[in-house]
Amino acid sequence: MPQPLKILRDRLSVRLSLWVVTFVAILIVAALSVMYHFSHQAVKDEAVAKATLTLDGTVLIIDNVLIQVEVAARTMRWNVEHHLDDPEALHHYCRQLLEDNPILIGCALAMDSDFYHREFIIYTYRKNSSNEAAARQSEIIESDHYDATSYLQQTWFTIPMTSGEPAWVKPQEQGEYNVKPATYSIPIRDGEGRVRGILGLDISLNWFSSLINETKPFPNSYCSMIGRRGSYIVHPDTAKMNGHNVFERINGANRDTKMEMLLESMISGESGYREVNVDGRPCFVFYKPFRNKGWIAAIVCPKDELLGAADRLLMAVLAIAFLGLLALLLFCLIYIDRAVRPLSLLARTARRLSEGHYDDPLPDTKRLDEIGSLQNSFKAMQQSIANRIDEIRQVNSQLEESNAALQEASIRAKEADRTMNAFLNNLSDQLLQPAINIESIVSNVHEELLNMNRQEATELARKIHVETGIVTELLYQLLEVSQQKGGKP
Repeated sequence: MPQPLKILRDRLSVRLSLWVVTFVAILIVAALSVMYHFSHQAVKDEAVAKATLTLDGTVLIIDNVLIQVEVAARTMRWNVEHHLDDPEALHHYCRQLLEDNPILIGCALAMDSDFYHREFIIYTYRKNSSNEAAARQSEIIESDHYDATSYLQQTWFTIPMTSGEPAWVKPQEQGEYNVKPATYSIPIRDGEGRVRGILGLDISLNWFSSLINETKPFPNSYCSMIGRRGSYIVHPDTAKMNGHNVFERINGANRDTKMEMLLESMISGESGYREVNVDGRPCFVFYKPFRNKGWIAAIVCPKDELLGAADRLLMAVLAIAFLGLLALLLFCLIYIDRAVRPLSLLARTARRLSEGHYDDPLPDTKRLDEIGSLQNSFKAMQQSIANRIDEIRQVNSQLEESNAALQEASIRAKEADRTMNAFLNNLSDQLLQPAINIESIVSNVHEELLNMNRQEATELARKIHVETGIVTELLYQLLEVSQQKGGKP
């Protein structure tokens, strides 16, 4: 048998310690399971609330800015629609709009080529629009074109002209400034209500990017903005803003059902969060649409970071529990071994007693518990057995002496019996002849009584008397021997 198994089998303290530690371990595992379940849920709820609150705050800030732009656009549209017959006034209004709204980096007013019978665009923009403070001090420049291509082919113009409704558009062009703009395009109508032009107000995507990049509820999380058609408006990875689309994630060979459900929910204007794999990593994606914009803000939080607090807590508790169980096992081994050590001593003493060693000393104990009482009782029993064994040995010695005397008396008795038997045999032989003689005399007297004279009768009577005396003497001797054998004097 292997040594560990032999120790486990032979050592009561080891078995008791393992039983105690196993029972405590089961309790700890059960408690940790319950604790982890509730702490995991609590941490998740707290993290979800934190991410949702951060997202709501970011969306609210951006919404407020976009609303300011929309209000400015509607005010500007009223001025434009009432001065379509005065193009010079339109130039003034465009410049004044930028001066009054530092958040705007550009303003484009473009009319259908049939309205003035030619292409007509007024484009004013800030020379330096890196931030709002710089925009306030920057020079406002006016141009007759928005980009190298005709404005009639640009999305900020074509989308609202086709739909007849205002729209936030992320154009592919950069305009005259070296920043990506987001444009709010609002239709310009003539007196008959027909759409004849578009007023576009630009704000810098750099501002969106700085705000979005600061939206970090967790260190490794990030925020992005997605357009109504799935294109990236703002993303930490700037490469994804150049023609990439969120639907690329589900149009590949390996379709992701969870990602499809997430994108469907986002595009439909819902808000909430879902657990999906982003770039092969489990993540929570929190999403919320902007009010009446068709854009969506999304925060991507790695799952291991969002729930990292609960996992770290669990690992810390598991480490503490493991060290605690080791300490408990060591304590049990020491304490229980000390507690049951008298039992081992009693077991060894019992084995020695079974082998006939009754005089092995058993130490006294001052313990007052059951084991101490057992040890003292066992010692008293051992002393009692030893005393009884001594008494038995003394009795055996006396019995051996008595047995020797009895054997000697028995030998003498047997010798006396043989002598007595010989004497009785001899006495019997001596009795036989007188009896025969008496019988012979009596027979003769019986046969010759009528022919016998007095002298002959007297002689026969004398002979009978002599033989009878011999028999009587022998009988007395026999009676005396019988009385001596029977113990009578």
